[in-house]
Amino acid sequence: MKESIIIWGIGDRTKMYLDNQFFADCNIKGYVDSVKAGTVFLGKKVCNPSELPELMTDTDYLIICNRFFSEIYDSCLKMGLKREQVIFTDWIDEQFVKYDMDVIQSIEPKLVRELELNRYKLIEMNEKDPIDDIRQIGRGTYAAPTYMSDYFRYRSFEYMAEIIEEDRIDGAVAELGVFRGDFSALVNQKFPDRKLYLFDTFEGFDQEEIDKESKLGRCDDKFAQYHTNTSVERMLDNLPFPNQSIVCKGLFPESVTEAAEKEAYAFVSIDVDFENSILEGLKFFYPRLSEGGVIFLHDYNSAFLGGVKAAVRRYEELLGRKLKKVPFADRAGTLVIIK
Repeated sequence: MKESIIIWGIGDRTKMYLDNQFFADCNIKGYVDSVKAGTVFLGKKVCNPSELPELMTDTDYLIICNRFFSEIYDSCLKMGLKREQVIFTDWIDEQFVKYDMDVIQSIEPKLVRELELNRYKLIEMNEKDPIDDIRQIGRGTYAAPTYMSDYFRYRSFEYMAEIIEEDRIDGAVAELGVFRGDFSALVNQKFPDRKLYLFDTFEGFDQEEIDKESKLGRCDDKFAQYHTNTSVERMLDNLPFPNQSIVCKGLFPESVTEAAEKEAYAFVSIDVDFENSILEGLKFFYPRLSEGGVIFLHDYNSAFLGGVKAAVRRYEELLGRKLKKVPFADRAGTLVIIK
């Protein structure tokens, strides 16, 4: 007999699980979401959390697919739900979730390997960090969760920036895809004497490209809407040396100025998510990259943004040869391109 389940959460994690046929052999009775209650998700009703005590009387398990699992667990206990019915898909602690993993193993064994790979981990920082006087990551502004949750990427950039300075690689620095300026601030901090070109619409993605990527299953309305929440003023407030910045607002490459076109570049960050924009970025920046210069291309090994890797392949075909590529195992799989 199929286990009956209700899934708490209708976000990206739930979509990914269902796209991969996880819980395909279970009877999914519905979903829970405090914001979208009363709507329909994948043909099933989205319920309010307050309905759970009644719903769980004839349901085997409540599967938690939401990053706010701690608050949700507390709510479940207050509603009187049985602990053995509340199943986590976050590997928080070996002993705490042992029962949960046993249940997942019994109803959806394919998911267990996914959860093992994505269990919460403590990472060991570089052994030089405590004595590194010029380190930024982990100090002051750069100790914020934005930076520490992607420590590998940001700390590796710091080392890369130091090599660029030590080797006296010529050129300005640039970022294509600025959003709110978190990475821009660190680039500006590490290269205080270099011009920093910042390319972004500061209004979100181009609608035509959103439509194209959506049809390919690489983007949804929520993702697109999230990236509209920015502005030039907000970004500039993040910069430690704003006078070194040159804002190039608008769609790329139309936003390229004459000065930017004439520059050589020592370091470039490309983080624009979509295939055509990334291809245009590579076509513009790689020929202008100084010998020994570096491009950080975000999301190359992302689980969702397949256009990034496709753009690199297309550029290599145009170039007629392979780029020198080093993949990082950071959260979104940054690709380092070295000239």
